[in-house]
Amino acid sequence: MKYGNLYWQSSILKDSESVLVNIGDNLQFMVIDYLYSKFTDSVTRLRLDELKNYRGDELILPLNWALFDPHFMNGNKFDISEKIIPVFLGMTVESYSFDEAYFNEYNIEYLKRYEPIGCRDAYTVDVLRKYHVRAYLNGCLTAILPKCSKRSRDKVFFVDAPIDLLSYIPNELKESYETMTQQYYFDQSIPIENILDVIKAQYRKYADEARLVVTSRLHVASPCMAMGIPVILAKNQIDARFSWLDKYLPLYDRKHYDQIDWNPEPIEYEDTKKLRIKDAIMRITSVYENYERAYAIDAVYKTRETKDYISFRKTIYSNFEKAITFLQDNYNQKDRFVYGIWGINNAAENFYVYMKQEYPNAQLKSVIDQYKTTEFHGRLTIKAKDYIREDNEIIFVLPVKASNEAERIFAQKGIDSKYYVCCGDQFI
Repeated sequence: MKYGNLYWQSSILKDSESVLVNIGDNLQFMVIDYLYSKFTDSVTRLRLDELKNYRGDELILPLNWALFDPHFMNGNKFDISEKIIPVFLGMTVESYSFDEAYFNEYNIEYLKRYEPIGCRDAYTVDVLRKYHVRAYLNGCLTAILPKCSKRSRDKVFFVDAPIDLLSYIPNELKESYETMTQQYYFDQSIPIENILDVIKAQYRKYADEARLVVTSRLHVASPCMAMGIPVILAKNQIDARFSWLDKYLPLYDRKHYDQIDWNPEPIEYEDTKKLRIKDAIMRITSVYENYERAYAIDAVYKTRETKDYISFRKTIYSNFEKAITFLQDNYNQKDRFVYGIWGINNAAENFYVYMKQEYPNAQLKSVIDQYKTTEFHGRLTIKAKDYIREDNEIIFVLPVKASNEAERIFAQKGIDSKYYVCCGDQFI
């Protein structure tokens, strides 16, 4: 079990020898390094494009990124190596086009496995909670960078500031400010390390020289605020990514440029910053500790001598192993047929997801439960005595306890055993 971090993000330009680098994207990885510096010096580095096929030691990977980045999606499903245990600290669905298809059952189950999901903005929190995924607003982690000491900070930097702002700039600033950008083009032959040095140097320049930063960029406003630099955030249209910043900074859109305070004070929020750092470290290290404890128990059994007369099966009981065998023997994955489920529990939910994935043309028709009345994926449960079989319908009886009962009731109804599958072992 190791700690991991991503370390490089760029866009290779089509029909060009250049790469486009948004240095704010890379700062999101650097801030994870800052967290690690507080408790470990052993970190495994991965590129975004290695997340799908990583096969090394198991990695704990904090993520402060786009929730559905194409680098770890296969179509509309998450495709992250099973060797990676993600810790979602500052995710957003605003960085890429939002698509309802991403919130399919597979992805929701994946997110629930790693709850709670730290979100960069309130919009992402609302979307995840809509799908009953536990989520909390954590803002952008670039806002936990340390406050810098004052040096020769007498410069005003306009960093990707909107051109519409020009007519509102006070006369005393018009001749003294310096323009900068967060986006650079580099030749593909330049080593990654050299580009990372450029990125670090730009943020050091803000820290060492800026008495005021005017920007439209989230990853300028957030880290500069954290470093104790007065910030003016001016953007023609303010989108949901900035919603968490509203607590600390005025957010000026085009309609409010005439109201800008051109002499803002630094934002003081060191107590909040300490709380956020403590929480992030706790989330990362607790995952490590939990897995290490589990591996310690695992090691006991791996080193234990196994009696040579036992021949263990190579499969693990899955609650519906018999159903899978029946389906594989009788249906192709594209076949259209109807089926029912007896017993609404966790196994039923897992089996429903399995059917959606492996037999997408199969339709859930009947839902039977002897002990509770509930709705299951749009179907209301019925008692077994009220069940009337439809042509071509196969009933999958999931609970162990129901296996004997189902056989008895179906026999009374004259339903042949070839039309149902008892997944649990039947007992004397």
